[in-house]
Amino acid sequence: MKTRTLLRTAAAGLLLAAVGPHTAYAQNEIDILRYSYQEALGSTRTMAMGGAFGALGADLSSLNGNPAGIGMYRRGDASLTAGFASKKAKVNINGQIGNANQLAGSTTNLGIALSYPSVNPDWPVTTLAITSTRRANFNEKIEIEDASLDASLLDAFLAAAMGTVPPDLYNRAPFTSNLAWETYLLDPHPNNDPTAYISAIPEGGAYATKTIERSGHLNETNIGLGSGLNERLYIGASIGIVSVEFEETSIHKERPRLDSLALSEWEFQEMLAVEGSGINFKVGATLAVTDWLRAGLAYHTRSRITLTDEYSTTVRSAFNTGETYDYNSPFNRLEYVIHTPSRLIASAAFVMGKAGIVSVDYERVDYGTGTLNASAFSGPSAYDFASENAAAAALYGTSHIARVGCEFRVQRAWRVRAGASFETSPFSPAADVVADANRYTGSFGIGHRTENWYFEGTYRRSVYQNDIYLFSPDLLDAGRLQKTHGMVVATVGFRM
Repeated sequence: MKTRTLLRTAAAGLLLAAVGPHTAYAQNEIDILRYSYQEALGSTRTMAMGGAFGALGADLSSLNGNPAGIGMYRRGDASLTAGFASKKAKVNINGQIGNANQLAGSTTNLGIALSYPSVNPDWPVTTLAITSTRRANFNEKIEIEDASLDASLLDAFLAAAMGTVPPDLYNRAPFTSNLAWETYLLDPHPNNDPTAYISAIPEGGAYATKTIERSGHLNETNIGLGSGLNERLYIGASIGIVSVEFEETSIHKERPRLDSLALSEWEFQEMLAVEGSGINFKVGATLAVTDWLRAGLAYHTRSRITLTDEYSTTVRSAFNTGETYDYNSPFNRLEYVIHTPSRLIASAAFVMGKAGIVSVDYERVDYGTGTLNASAFSGPSAYDFASENAAAAALYGTSHIARVGCEFRVQRAWRVRAGASFETSPFSPAADVVADANRYTGSFGIGHRTENWYFEGTYRRSVYQNDIYLFSPDLLDAGRLQKTHGMVVATVGFRM
């Protein structure tokens, strides 16, 4: 390692004279899916019925699906829905299994509806509603220990460094290859080519341990207005104010499979914090076709979400001689905009008098239409995200979501509910995703309703898979990541 002293000194001197921004654009097509891939959360009633509530109403969750349902209120309503969410992640890489579980509290819905009688007999009641709803939970932990790999993450850092002299690594790869160079994980190539390097794990592969911890949520505050014409045609509209918080810490550790190498172990840590807010609009209509059949249609515009990312990395290395090194990347902060895809929801409900209800929803969303864009104040030289948007259009496709739910009255005050949903993969067939990326959801709930108050509970569980790579897909085959999201929630509400 002493042979590198002159090179490191020269690099430091050249970097002092360097001019220009040291910016890395970590944002990519994964961000688009993260903030678009939402679940049908809300009140316990809608969750218990699988989210199939588009042709029904008089529930605060209507603002999340078909806002025309707000027009079915005849009295005021206030409720709180909260509980616990558990997300289990099972990783399978080369036949090696890793399991992790994350448990967190969750308030899925909070809101109030105020109904105002009208002197116009054709439009007897108009209702104003305000709700805050959890649309996505990001809390999860992914973990696998000592996966035996034929490659190393250093191979990816090496490929990114090749062709660049050491003083320029800070500009070209300030979050990856430059840190590996500074911690002696990349060394000069013996051929004396100043743009070539060798890795501290040149052969034999590595045992890798990966831990990813995520937290945060996507919430939506909806303000909506709805009314009904002659108790036949109900219309409604709402404005949604989106709030995003997301944090991720990823730690990748490796130790060589060959004991003869000088390197003992090394670690690459990434830290990401995201905050943002945005806006969308929803409109909907529900028609009481007959006394027993209702049909609904709703449209959700694209959400425009302005996000701010703060990103940094750290590399640490330890050698068998007892020497240890660590080096931190620059701190990167970037503001950008995501446009999520629009949604179209068609619904039908079969009302069996006071005995019960059977409801179905169909939702269509094209994830490939989501885009990344520069923020309004980025200036004319802002990064245009053209390659990321092209990758999103190629990777994602149209997803079809079918939901079905039922509610049956037991005695006078009790209700029993059940539901299920199936969502096709958000990935395009051309993306060659091997995992079963369809999402399957089932739910069950009970409720007790009186004239003035109600109490309800629901258990909900969804399962889906993704491909997972510990690092570059060019170096490793895909593993399988299965996520199981379970929720137990309860609602307390009062009619006014």
